[in-house]
Amino acid sequence: MTGPAPHELADPVHRRRGAFWLPGDLQHTDGRPWQLGPAWVQWEAPAELTGRPPIVFVHGGGSQSTDWLGTTGAPVGWAELAVRAGYPVYLLDRPGYGRSPWDPARLGGKTPFPDYPGLELLVPRDEARAAAHTAWPWGRTAGSPHADAQVASSSGMLRDLALSQELDARRLVDLLDRTGPAVLVAASAGAPSGWLAADRRPGRVRAVVALEPLGPPHRDLGPLGRLSEGLTAVPLTRSADGTALPCLATVPVCVVTAEASGRAEADRSSVRFLRDAGVPVDHLDLVEHGVTGSGHGLAHEENNADAWALVASWIEDRLGPPVRR
Repeated sequence: MTGPAPHELADPVHRRRGAFWLPGDLQHTDGRPWQLGPAWVQWEAPAELTGRPPIVFVHGGGSQSTDWLGTTGAPVGWAELAVRAGYPVYLLDRPGYGRSPWDPARLGGKTPFPDYPGLELLVPRDEARAAAHTAWPWGRTAGSPHADAQVASSSGMLRDLALSQELDARRLVDLLDRTGPAVLVAASAGAPSGWLAADRRPGRVRAVVALEPLGPPHRDLGPLGRLSEGLTAVPLTRSADGTALPCLATVPVCVVTAEASGRAEADRSSVRFLRDAGVPVDHLDLVEHGVTGSGHGLAHEENNADAWALVASWIEDRLGPPVRR
């Protein structure tokens, strides 16, 4: 041991916290009951409730809810920043990821688990992209604590895209039925569950913040499948003529784009798709607000607090002041 233990460095705080399971869908095989796609949730809230709505954080593909805890990059994650700002937070491990069990016989196979070169999406290693990705100032190869943590927390993605999104949506709806109306903050391949949950429970979703959501629309993801419904592989409620998304149109939406991820054009296409479907969308391009050098993992990079501040400001603008019960 070369220095203080993590608990010795932490600030003493008093919080409300807990965890629970969301049971999966009850199935029967040869008369024996079992669950399809259960999910684990942990939560934390300020000791004194502020009247702010819960925020449900949904991680991206091949990841888990630890992304929101600051365990791979910046020492303080978005979950902690949100609690400090007075929000209760709920962290969902999507079915088949993190602490939510992956049973390949029931959920199907996964893509290969990432190795260090496989971090290219989050932590580019080529010279030009790495130079632009200044919000990740740490090492990118084996032996760097931050790269080591990112690899340790990563897994493959479920190959059945439609099943994965459907189970994500079902568990997210189950969670909203427990939390009451909440803000959804969903990253990358977790974003389709946000669109689907808002479509199925628009009265339970105060707003959706999509961090570089899976796209562009109708994207072919090779062996994983295709975004056949535009931004999802599972049908959304559409108007009679098929052109509008009437349930999503009632929910404030913000799409967030980082500078150095290479996702800007895909995000612009996703924003156009939503607007064309009658969904009012704000596009928060971080670099236009002075948050530079962020990559696809913007919530756990060095400047994540700056990115969070912009998102928090947007949430407050759309939802108004907190309402104490």
